[in-house]
Amino acid sequence: MEPYVIGIDLGGTKVEACLLDKELRVMARRRILSQPSEGRNQVVENILRVVKETAQGKTYAAVGIGTPGTYNADEDRLYGAPHTPLYEEPGLIGDLRLKLDVPVVVENDANCLALAEFYASCKGKYGFVLAVILGTGVGGGLILDNRLYRGAKGGAGEIGHTIVELNGRQCQCGRRGCAEAYLSGPSLSRRYREQSGRTADAEEIYRRFLAGESSAVRLLEETCVIMADFFADAVNALDLEAVILGGGVSNIPLWVERVPPMMRKRLFGVPRPHIPLLPARLGDSAGVFGAAYLGLRELGLMDF
Repeated sequence: MEPYVIGIDLGGTKVEACLLDKELRVMARRRILSQPSEGRNQVVENILRVVKETAQGKTYAAVGIGTPGTYNADEDRLYGAPHTPLYEEPGLIGDLRLKLDVPVVVENDANCLALAEFYASCKGKYGFVLAVILGTGVGGGLILDNRLYRGAKGGAGEIGHTIVELNGRQCQCGRRGCAEAYLSGPSLSRRYREQSGRTADAEEIYRRFLAGESSAVRLLEETCVIMADFFADAVNALDLEAVILGGGVSNIPLWVERVPPMMRKRLFGVPRPHIPLLPARLGDSAGVFGAAYLGLRELGLMDF
């Protein structure tokens, strides 16, 4: 019998699922709202619904779930999901395990993105890679020596909560000066509003940048400098070969064009070739593919 797995990408606003076979072929995909404002039971019901619709009656042998934050199995709870505090309440994953009745593997959503994008564009070319999600928050996943690196407790890669400005802007995690407080979509909008008095999302700010609006130009040029320091620090610390950019904010072409040359001036130590910023090839579905890979690994069909 063909082994199938389900991948689930659980976000703050949506939950997506895909059905994969052992050749990594996508057999089906579905996406619906996650509705955390309606409580945990509703979130669980929505996940089970999207899994059923995606399976299309096929039998699946394992489920991988990408979530915000880091899952602690001993406590059955997620840590580090300030944008969706409901998900940090104990029991969410436990409820799903009981109702899915197959092996369930849980991993940080940025780690899932890192896995999917590594296999899509880096394997055989770059073995030391940081994948960064620039979206509602700033998350990170690490592939070191061609393998997913999780750290001592599964929390490695949380680069969004490293400090880029001492006593700087307030971050939702409670600290000040975190990269997330400058580079996430909501943070870009807040910084723009403070400078211009007007509201705009990241895409609209970029359009205004192209039109030469002074506030947008100043904001995005400053953001390029912050990114260059931010990513150069990661390269210096981890001896990386490439950085992958995912999430909605990553769609602004300016980062890929301007940041790598600025990074080169900030690199320390051994000579390094060009460190590219690679746009995510799989779009906003990278996370769900990476989650499905967790299921394939559970079945012994992948090794990372």
